[in-house]
Amino acid sequence: MAAVLAALVVAAAADLAYAQTTPPPAVQPFVRNWTRLEIWRYFEPPPGGGDAKTAHVGNRLQAGVRLRRGVVDATVALQYVQFAGLPDDAFGPGALGTGALYFDHSGDRESRQLFLKAANLALRRLPGGFEVQIGRMPYASGGERASGVPRIETVKRQRLDARLVGEFEWSLFQRAFDGIRVDWVSPSWQATAALFRPTQGGFEDAAGVGIDDIELLSAAVTSAPGAAVPGSELQVFAQHYRDDRRVTARPDNTGRRATQVDVRVTTVGGHLVSARSAGPGEWDALFWGAAQLGSWYELDHRALGVSAEGGYQWSAAPWTPWVRAGYLLATGDGDPNDESHGTFFPMLPTARRYAQSTLYTLANLRDAFVQLIVRPRAAIAVRTDLHLVSLDSAADGWYSGSGATQEEGRIFGYSLRPSNGARRLMDVLEASIDWRLTPQWSVNAYVAVASRGRVVRGTFAGGPATCFYLEHAVQF
Repeated sequence: MAAVLAALVVAAAADLAYAQTTPPPAVQPFVRNWTRLEIWRYFEPPPGGGDAKTAHVGNRLQAGVRLRRGVVDATVALQYVQFAGLPDDAFGPGALGTGALYFDHSGDRESRQLFLKAANLALRRLPGGFEVQIGRMPYASGGERASGVPRIETVKRQRLDARLVGEFEWSLFQRAFDGIRVDWVSPSWQATAALFRPTQGGFEDAAGVGIDDIELLSAAVTSAPGAAVPGSELQVFAQHYRDDRRVTARPDNTGRRATQVDVRVTTVGGHLVSARSAGPGEWDALFWGAAQLGSWYELDHRALGVSAEGGYQWSAAPWTPWVRAGYLLATGDGDPNDESHGTFFPMLPTARRYAQSTLYTLANLRDAFVQLIVRPRAAIAVRTDLHLVSLDSAADGWYSGSGATQEEGRIFGYSLRPSNGARRLMDVLEASIDWRLTPQWSVNAYVAVASRGRVVRGTFAGGPATCFYLEHAVQF
């Protein structure tokens, strides 16, 4: 596939260079590198469990080239990931931190991989307002159109993009999407249709391998701010997910076994993001909702996810404080013995946007949060969040993960721990700092402390859980 796509890129560029009397191609090589240290002290397992105290370091190096000439926009990129010190004894009950998940996929304390991260050709500004992109590419649901409004874009990036489909950005291996995307763009509206197959990745070291047994069909119509609702971006979307992987894990509350995945889920919904000046600052609001129907193995699937958030930033005050609050509901299954499945299924998200601790995911969840973001200096952002997290249904379980990671094997991509007949999961207090020393160089740090709710106390003997990371990033 890599050779075919690379040839397509070169041939298309050469053909246009020959046919058009425009300036030489704009070739933009790029190099990006992230180095991250993670330290975990997970909830304390019962006697005989795994080691809850772990630390590991990982590095992701990405190098590629982007060519832009006329309507052609082509990108090819390779990515190399390597770890040191992954824990081989941080299991029981379940994986005790992200280091354990990386090791569980690879079986190697120094997991590494070189793979094709991107190879795509886009034809932009075609007659009639159309754009076409084909190959291996990034994709984030909810972020199909740039609004052009900085506040709306910031809210989208933090709290909307990739809720259902994303690149698993937090993991060092990440994921990409093989397929085709078509957009129709006008000054007021954008319609997007895409047919994708995801790649392996996330915590899976055999990253970059296409998952042929998952297909995702996505469609969205997005308004420019003010085109449908004053001061707001409006989107409606529909997505169909089909999964027939040869994976034996079945993450639900039925206790039934499986020889392979058998999931068909259609999700329809929309979002509204608003931003307006008011008094000495600017307020923002976000509403998102999605309904699902289809089949989950032999069961009928019906589920719902909704979120409402709002905030206000004092733009002229020292440190420009920005306060936000919100509530998320992702339904759980109320009866493991009936013929229906009611657990909201987020498909292929970047879940860490909404659960920075990675201790839970957006399934069978109720999450009430408050957030404060301040900027002591223009180059420094400090964010503090408090999340009060419960399960929607005590008859269901405690889910974690961010969607499919491998084509076949024993790992689904979501995992499940018991609810222990309770709903109160945990309270999470977390803080992060992002310091951009130069446009090409930044340092980021994060720390979280999670208490033991009744759900956690039923499985783990002690707490709280703490996690910390320090990341260094450079790009040219």
